[in-house]
Amino acid sequence: MKLFGIVCIIAIVLILIGRGSGLAYEEVTPHELKEKMAKGSTGLVLLDVREVDEVASCKIPKSIHIPLAEVNARLKELEPEKEIVVYCAAGVRSARASKILDNAGFKKVKNLKGGIRKWMAAGGSVEGPCR
Repeated sequence: MKLFGIVCIIAIVLILIGRGSGLAYEEVTPHELKEKMAKGSTGLVLLDVREVDEVASCKIPKSIHIPLAEVNARLKELEPEKEIVVYCAAGVRSARASKILDNAGFKKVKNLKGGIRKWMAAGGSVEGPCR
């Protein structure tokens, strides 16, 4: 019985790998993003996909705001050739937005691992009271 369970698990993993279940976009850590920003990376776009009330109280400087629910409808506001780092509070919504951008042909998409929470914990600069 144990062998059957192990075989089933291996089969499921192989099926998922065959479907290309891996991320098409990359993830960037807060430390890596801080280094990019310190170097003055030209063409770097910070995309905040949180809700309006979240952005009003706290954001990463120089970021643009498009709520997750509006990303598909507002793709034309973004330049596909630029590097786009997407963030939210913890990284879940930004992962969804990163997938949307990747599916739309954006090739330099990165999800900020851990979102703005990890960014602040790593000493990243923010605007607002950020409670």
